[in-house]
Amino acid sequence: MKVGDIVIVGNLGEMKIYRAEPRDLEAEAGLKPNNVKLDLVDAKDYVASHWKIQDIVTDEAGRFKGGSQGRGEFTQGSVGERHELEKRVETDVIETIAKDISDLITKTDSPKWFLGLPETIYDRVMEKVSKDAKEKLFLGLRKDLTKADKKDLVDIFKKKLS
Repeated sequence: MKVGDIVIVGNLGEMKIYRAEPRDLEAEAGLKPNNVKLDLVDAKDYVASHWKIQDIVTDEAGRFKGGSQGRGEFTQGSVGERHELEKRVETDVIETIAKDISDLITKTDSPKWFLGLPETIYDRVMEKVSKDAKEKLFLGLRKDLTKADKKDLVDIFKKKLS
């Protein structure tokens, strides 16, 4: 990892973007470009992934069990279905993450970037990331690193390279 590289870690709930900056004067002068620290550039929260279905949908299956019995008729009560709403919300969040990554990488002039996403969403996000951003990806880890300390992230990615 060298000065100017981008490190992105995230999951369905949040994403953190770091830039590798020089740790000391030697790194700043270019004598030791691998001697870097990470500075948080941006952080994004994906609120939709935290929603519960009952927050989105007002009726639940079986809530009105008896139905209508007016005028001698009997109708079945509510048989609400989820219509794969949870999957749709997750897909929307994944598309948003991929768009945010693509926009960030194309906007910055970083020669390479590093990525850490959970294994459950890594492939789905990467297939939606733009081709230009994929070409600059140096190392991607299928691991949720959002809770990792930024001091440890440099070592985690360096260890994976060796």
